[in-house]
Amino acid sequence: MELPQVVPTVRPKWLAIGAVTVLLGLVLRSSWVTEDAYITLRTVDNWVNGYGLTWNVDERVQAYTHPAWMFLLSLGYFFTREAFTTTILIGWLTTAAAAFTVVHFARTAGHAVAAVVLLTLSRGFVEFSTSGLENPLSHLLIITFIGLYAMRTKPLWQLALTAAVLAMNRIDAILVVGPALAHASYLDLEERGWKETLRSLLLGFSPFLAWEAFSLFYYGFPFPNTAYAKLNTGLPRLEVIRQGFVYWVNALAWDAPLLIVALFGVATAFIQNRRRDIFIALGLLGYELYVINIGGDFMQGRFFTIPFFTGACLIAISELPLEEPSRAAAVLAPFAFLFLHPLATEVFPIAALNLSGIADERTFYRDDASLVLFTRNRNMPSHTWIALGKELKSKNEKTFSFDNIGFLGFAAGPGVHIIDQLALSEPLLARLPMRYRHSWRVGHYHRHVPEGFRETAKAGGECKMTDKKLCEYYGHLREVISGPLFSWSRFKTIAAFNLGMYEKLIDRDKYRYPDMQRTSLDSLTPPVPERAGWTAPGTKTIEDDGLMVDLSKPSHAVRMDAMFDGNDNYKLEFFLGDTSQGSIDSAALATGLMRTRHLKVPERASKEGFDHVLVR
Repeated sequence: MELPQVVPTVRPKWLAIGAVTVLLGLVLRSSWVTEDAYITLRTVDNWVNGYGLTWNVDERVQAYTHPAWMFLLSLGYFFTREAFTTTILIGWLTTAAAAFTVVHFARTAGHAVAAVVLLTLSRGFVEFSTSGLENPLSHLLIITFIGLYAMRTKPLWQLALTAAVLAMNRIDAILVVGPALAHASYLDLEERGWKETLRSLLLGFSPFLAWEAFSLFYYGFPFPNTAYAKLNTGLPRLEVIRQGFVYWVNALAWDAPLLIVALFGVATAFIQNRRRDIFIALGLLGYELYVINIGGDFMQGRFFTIPFFTGACLIAISELPLEEPSRAAAVLAPFAFLFLHPLATEVFPIAALNLSGIADERTFYRDDASLVLFTRNRNMPSHTWIALGKELKSKNEKTFSFDNIGFLGFAAGPGVHIIDQLALSEPLLARLPMRYRHSWRVGHYHRHVPEGFRETAKAGGECKMTDKKLCEYYGHLREVISGPLFSWSRFKTIAAFNLGMYEKLIDRDKYRYPDMQRTSLDSLTPPVPERAGWTAPGTKTIEDDGLMVDLSKPSHAVRMDAMFDGNDNYKLEFFLGDTSQGSIDSAALATGLMRTRHLKVPERASKEGFDHVLVR
């Protein structure tokens, strides 16, 4: 006798749709918009209202990092003329598209359920799905690329096009798909020859190439102003990498799934030895290393949602035994145990802004920029910087200097020229080195505002600065960002800027260390008594900007003695004129009293001579 077949009460595809519904519910409940998103929204507002793709309307400056996302926001804003809920809706819809695309490309319904459930476990992924930043569009483009790449039959130009739009959304995200695109190009080259492969790549990347050409023509530079502001800091490389590692550890404490799911996806690809999955995994690892190399970000978890989502996608297309929902549940069980274990749920001492300068951004702005706190009598965002911007607008202020420009700049409107002390939207300051502070904060690279620059902004660009060489530099820059677009002189100036021909006009030490003390060697001798207190008469306190000691004439000394307090590390850099002849470090001693340290002068300084010593 034949036994009746048991039909499941719930079909697997409906379980996957149910998982997506839960995810989207969580995203909607946590919906918010961060202050940084309003930097882009001011450009969107200017463009929709006829002021061009500008931030300050008298300057062509790209103050946003994500052209593709900016265009998507502009499309919605064009119809609604309302920023807050429009931005949230676009982020929510884009996240929905990304989640359903995961379901579409997943190997089975069980794989789809597993991947989507993992997405719901990450606080960072959920929160940055509606923050107003470009994360959701990056996620959608990554799963689209992975799906096309895994299908093997799709033409190369489609992969290249997806990668190109991803680069337009955030240029460094190309690292995630770069190895896979290179692999696909190699296979295409073997099959069709280099001419057809090159033609496909050029066709696919045509939107990105067109944007770069437009950016160079319109803005004068191929990269966003934010890139020059955040990469032109002058910070020591090891300090930046150390901060990047801190960012990684902070993510592990704040949102462990962000890192663990990404690493599990990588491990799955390598253990199963699936070549295409391995190329995606290599891109994921490359991106994580890149994040550490640039020092991470000041927003907890923001830069790790891309590798996290990529890891979940690798699980969705893997050959893990997830065909049936019960098997998927068995695989997810260890994750549930791991993420719900008392050690995982332990409350770590992470404040809204912690000692590493990394912020729980949504917690910081939750009360002033969350959808669930929107009422008929209270518009969102309701931050004090919005009120300040509206006040500037009502008073018809022409210029204002500030270091948190998103909310304030959007509320102030196009009539107020905002000087951004963090240089995200300020082209001159972005090209000056960061003002060095030992306690610098990642993503917040303050610039020393040159004397007379505020007056220059008020005068509509007529240089009032006391630094005449910087005036010359600014004159060239002003021609690029405010001069007639179709000017042969402007085109030549653009070329000169991008070739670095004006860099010699910037005195970098002057703006990196504006409060540097200067003294002569004679004023430092005789030394104070050995083991005296660090506040004894005759001692000098050295601030972050350092102390430059003038020797009055070149020296070729091989060794030197210097007296410092014992509980600090010091760095001495030797100069001959403006040329660095090397540096040495002097480590802290066991005592905090003044002690003489016997130091060896760098070989080059001894041989060629030195006439200044910078002490920090």
